[in-house]
Amino acid sequence: MDIGILLALQNLREAIGGCLDSFFAFITTISVDYYIMLPGLILFWAFDKRAGTIGLGSYGTASYGVSALKSTFCVYRPWIRSDLIKPLPEVMSGATGYSFPSGHSASVSGMYGGLMGVYRKRKGLCVFLCVMIALTMFSRLYVGVHTPQDVLAGLLVGVAGTALVLLADRFVTRHPKLDWVIVLIVAAMCAALLPYMYFKSYPMDYVNGELLVDPTKMTVGGFKDPGRFFGVALGWFIERRFVRFDTDGTTYQKLMRCIVGALLFIGYWNIVMEPLGKAIGIGIVHFFLQASAPLLFMTVYPLIFKHIEKISKKQ
Repeated sequence: MDIGILLALQNLREAIGGCLDSFFAFITTISVDYYIMLPGLILFWAFDKRAGTIGLGSYGTASYGVSALKSTFCVYRPWIRSDLIKPLPEVMSGATGYSFPSGHSASVSGMYGGLMGVYRKRKGLCVFLCVMIALTMFSRLYVGVHTPQDVLAGLLVGVAGTALVLLADRFVTRHPKLDWVIVLIVAAMCAALLPYMYFKSYPMDYVNGELLVDPTKMTVGGFKDPGRFFGVALGWFIERRFVRFDTDGTTYQKLMRCIVGALLFIGYWNIVMEPLGKAIGIGIVHFFLQASAPLLFMTVYPLIFKHIEKISKKQ
């Protein structure tokens, strides 16, 4: 049935001449990596630190869940299960490893779900975020890289991640001096998942002499998501204890924080982090590189603009 749904969407795609291909390829592109992290970081830097933290935390928790489940269930992609499925070529670079659950669906439902948890009284915003989640889930079906159960499971992972982060937020609000407990729990979760992913057995199915999914590539790539999870938690803790910037400031200051921060973040991701990770190609290196992105931009970058704005105020 799941393959039948994808075939029906594939037939629709061909019947309308691919006129929606670019739109859904765009939707699926902006649902992961730095694209989905930037809304949380922009809120964190300039508008609402708590909302940004909860969005980033929910995204990180959902990403962790995706890595754990993909490594456990090892479900092959739709085009491997049926040679009738022909995914859009332009999205294939983002469809690596196993299929269940959908990482894109988990990412958007984690980030946007976290924001809905904070802004639940803003109905218009919540409707918009729900539409973005639904569009992302549908886009993964439309482009042919996931089945309905993949995207539904991704949604549930994102919702679960949001619920856990909101509980953690409530705990820290009641016990502010125990914020280190959250970081310790996250570190323990990562310490448990990484060796599990590295040492567990994976399917070794060959077609024409080639592995359908290379376990080495799977484990190396799988270390990225826990890295972001850990980086967000550690960055939140360090900023909370030592940096302590506030989101007050002029419109110009807020705008500059967002523009400069976004450019630096995208540049660090594409020029430093990803190329260095590919060059070294070791899982634990990917873990720490991915952790460095949220860590640096939740601590070092706020510390810099806090210092610059303080000097400017004196002058």
